[in-house]
Amino acid sequence: MTLRTSSISLLTLVVALHFLWNCNPASEEAQIPDPCETVDSLEIIPLDSLLSLYRGSASAIDRPYFLELRVVSSDLPGNIFGALYLQEKPGGPGLLVKTDLLDTHAYFPEGSLVRLDLQGLFLDKEGSGLALGSPREVFGNITLDRIPAAVTLERLSLACGAAEMISPLPIPLDSLKAIQVHSLVALKGLEIDPENTIPTYAEYQQETLIPLVDCFGGKLNLVNSGYSDFYQDTLPAGNGTVTGILRGSPGEYQILLRDAEDLEFDQPDCNTQYPPMQSDRILISEIADPENDAGARFIELYNSDATPVRLDAWKLVRFTNGNDTPGGMVPLDGLRLLPGETLVIAARGDNFSAVYGIMADLLVRTNGPADSNGDDNIVLLDPFDQVVDVFGIPGEDGSGTAHEFEDGRALRRAEIETASPVFLPEQWIISNDTGAAGTLLQPGQAPEDYTPGKHPDSN
Repeated sequence: MTLRTSSISLLTLVVALHFLWNCNPASEEAQIPDPCETVDSLEIIPLDSLLSLYRGSASAIDRPYFLELRVVSSDLPGNIFGALYLQEKPGGPGLLVKTDLLDTHAYFPEGSLVRLDLQGLFLDKEGSGLALGSPREVFGNITLDRIPAAVTLERLSLACGAAEMISPLPIPLDSLKAIQVHSLVALKGLEIDPENTIPTYAEYQQETLIPLVDCFGGKLNLVNSGYSDFYQDTLPAGNGTVTGILRGSPGEYQILLRDAEDLEFDQPDCNTQYPPMQSDRILISEIADPENDAGARFIELYNSDATPVRLDAWKLVRFTNGNDTPGGMVPLDGLRLLPGETLVIAARGDNFSAVYGIMADLLVRTNGPADSNGDDNIVLLDPFDQVVDVFGIPGEDGSGTAHEFEDGRALRRAEIETASPVFLPEQWIISNDTGAAGTLLQPGQAPEDYTPGKHPDSN
């Protein structure tokens, strides 16, 4: 038996005896206040009320408040260190307690009800979630450090009540909210990103981020420790449910496993569930080249079908000027278009957002299909490299033709619901700075002359 195993066993025995002793009101010789006895003088607040004490940065809690919460984490498998995660109820917000206490599972097993004395502790946020710790000054600023082990045992104690595991909140990846950070969640429909290059849960003695994806373009990172008991285990294949503690902030979420069993992949992977799709109902609906701002260029796709279309292996290709060989290409892997939905693609995200007041759905490099100066030709290809839709005539420079949109735009007419593998000028309303070949002499000004994300038939 190792020293670590002996220590854990002894601690577990001591805690068990302590809990049984103190939850027995008949023990008159008890030296520690009985947690089973109601203490009217304690001001126990709900976890929601802790948010009202947050002042925007790390600061001390100066009121004699207490919390009673359940433990939703365990450091026994070694993937969680220096932290206890607490929660009041399933689906509710969570709380991170930063601590130097080792083997917290021996003192506060997962599911146990604990009472936390808040006065004098420091409250801040890590990511979007509330956290408690000790103060540490860094360049004149107070940040959260771990609470010393002895102080942790003074402030945190077992409360009277049987252990009861908090059920994880089942939630889709795209429905996560900041309020759920530091709580226990179960995310369905995830798998290891096929582009991941690390075959095991973690690299030795390193915190390792493993990319996860869903079947519709959603992404987040799995956080694993290179000190965990399972860091050398091979990551599972397939698709399924990931359970763990949510960390981070919107757009940068991470999920922290409690143990290897939190990955339950019992379904086929995305490529098996959703084989490549063909459709003639995905249209190029708008291409923009504003006269007043080249940084506000974009291209928009639209799904006119009554069913969703998954765009894995689809791509947009630009034929620059009069070139008959493709130039810039945009892969559409991981994207899905719902019925009546648009997909707006831009090359200069910050500029696009500042001009139109919305975020582009996909940001790509410049000098591609989303960054045309109006005399290029754009082709939409399906997973089998078949032309689904086209704007312009590849090999023909658009200048002075029926497909020039320089300083203007090309807008698909509202009644067009089927893509065309050949360019049909009558399907478009095309404006530019020349008015040649039946186009409109009408240079466009962003944002007022453009409608990204609002194709006439979209919902």
